[in-house]
Amino acid sequence: LVPACRPPATTPAPTAAPVLREHWRFPATPRAVPGLRRALRRVLTDAGLDEDQVYDLLLAACEAATNAVEHAQDPTEPVVDVTVDASVDGVEITVRDHGQWRERVPSMDRGRGSTLMSAFADITVVPSPEGTTVTIRSFRTPPPPRPGGRCRLPRTGRRGTAQAAEELAAGTGRRRCPE
Repeated sequence: LVPACRPPATTPAPTAAPVLREHWRFPATPRAVPGLRRALRRVLTDAGLDEDQVYDLLLAACEAATNAVEHAQDPTEPVVDVTVDASVDGVEITVRDHGQWRERVPSMDRGRGSTLMSAFADITVVPSPEGTTVTIRSFRTPPPPRPGGRCRLPRTGRRGTAQAAEELAAGTGRRRCPE
C-alpha cells in the first residue's frame, strides 16, 4: 500500500556501464598534449563515435589539458590525469591537475577556452585545494535542443575556430544546430 499523499517510489534507471575505460597520467608539459590527443582519438574511434564527435571531444579535452598545464599553480604533482569512459549512451572525459586555482584576467588573445569547450560538450569545472577537475560529457545522440540551448560551432580550422568562439561569445556567431 502506498499512501495517497505520496507518489509511489520509483527505481532510478540504471546507467550504462562503460564500454571502454582508459586512464592516463601525463607530465604537465605542453609536449604531452599531442600524446593525449593520439591516445584519446584511438579510444573515441574504438568506441564507435562519429568523426565530428571525435573532433569535438578532442578539441575540448585538449583545451582542458592545455589549461591544466598552463594554469595549475604550485602543483603538488607535475602531472595531468585524464580518464575517458565511453558507454552506449555517451562519453565522459575528466582532466585533472594537481595545482591551485587562480582566476585569470581575460585578454585580447586569451581566455576563450571555456567558451570553446562549452560549444562542443557539457563542461563542469570543480576547483579545489588539491587541483582542478574538468569533466566533459557528450551524448552519442544529442538530446533535443532546448529553448535558448547551445549548438556546436562549425568546424573551421585553427584560426577560424578562435574567431567562431569570439562570435559565439558576442552572440553573433553561426551555430551548427540539429534540425
